[in-house]
Amino acid sequence: MRLATAVVLASLNWFAAPLAASAQGRDGFYLRGDFGDSDALTVQGLIEGIDQPTRCDRLLHPDPTTVPRDPACSAGASEVFATMRFDRGAETMTSATALALGYSRGRLRLEVELSNTMLGGTTAPLVDAGPLAGERAHEWSRVEHPEASVSGFSITDFFVNAHLDFDNASTVTPFLGVGGGVSTVILAFDGSRVRRTLANGFAPAGGVDPATDTAIPVWQARAAGTADATSLLLAESTLGANLIAGVAFERNERFSIALRGRYARYRDVHKPGKWDLMRSHAPVLADGATPATFDLTLSDIAFYSVAISFVYGL
Repeated sequence: MRLATAVVLASLNWFAAPLAASAQGRDGFYLRGDFGDSDALTVQGLIEGIDQPTRCDRLLHPDPTTVPRDPACSAGASEVFATMRFDRGAETMTSATALALGYSRGRLRLEVELSNTMLGGTTAPLVDAGPLAGERAHEWSRVEHPEASVSGFSITDFFVNAHLDFDNASTVTPFLGVGGGVSTVILAFDGSRVRRTLANGFAPAGGVDPATDTAIPVWQARAAGTADATSLLLAESTLGANLIAGVAFERNERFSIALRGRYARYRDVHKPGKWDLMRSHAPVLADGATPATFDLTLSDIAFYSVAISFVYGL
């Protein structure tokens, strides 16, 4: 972001002095429209909240006197309890479009751009973290692994970009650019964790092995095969920056076509949420009353895109 700001400020000084005419057309205002495709890079995610052992769930115990009283059951500290890594590549519907108003003076161009990048959807394993990670590994189904997914992933940018054209004797002009501004990240996040059945060996901490012991506690039998699930809509503002490179082909004094590549990166986004199901009952913590909430953080948000630009001088 500092680099983008410095380049934009420097570009304002360049406009104070006349330069050689750009091969992309005459000096003055122009409109640019982009149509292309995009691909997301690896996005990291984490979920932070209160995580308690299954044995502590009051709603699984028909007799309140059997609820464990150990410190883990009354833990109230928020901590990271799950992470995810959405690998590069989206599964559905990607695109990159933009509309920009620019001003050209010699070899330098300054633009105000509104762009939208559709990054589609993808899935990733929901990996346990925190103090309970060890015992949780023996709870989850071997068939329906804990999983997180994002869908409808898109980013809308309002950026100021500065471009430098590399003049030459031909009608083909390479260019580089940099810029940044305000962005809105929109997506739907879903997460699910399904426990093993007794037949598949559900033996959480504090329980018994169903393959060797017939005296299975009621809470263990009730928890077997249950699920945790959440669905969260995210539309959060953040700051972003991009690097641009391409080559323009001049058709006439007013009109040119460009092949434009872009790499964009964004600051973390955060969204509070809550479970829709917790052990297949109401989304509450082990006390049976406190809502089971969490905070979702997405980081390392980045993508690259390639687009065809149509530029028309005003």
